[in-house]
Amino acid sequence: MYECGPNDRQELENIQNLILERIRYLREKEADLTTDGVLLDYYSINDEIIGCIMNDHTFSPILLSIILLIAGFVAFRFWKLRKKNPKGFGDESKKKSKRFWR
Repeated sequence: MYECGPNDRQELENIQNLILERIRYLREKEADLTTDGVLLDYYSINDEIIGCIMNDHTFSPILLSIILLIAGFVAFRFWKLRKKNPKGFGDESKKKSKRFWR
């Protein structure tokens, strides 16, 4: 059983290299890849490491600040549009379409 840690990406690279080496070895020996216990264990560890990486929800402060900055900018633009047209966003387009069909 693999325990998640801070260097999961390095461990993933290592286990993938071990998988490739084992596949090369088994092909040289002309052995069956599907029944090799060592290769199956490597694949199991590989899946556990990928699960650790996918479930790691830690954000760096820089990334979090960029996301908040973009969200703030979008909210500010919506506020400015709302302030400019208090009736709603779609009122101007409806008026133009009515003039077009007349």
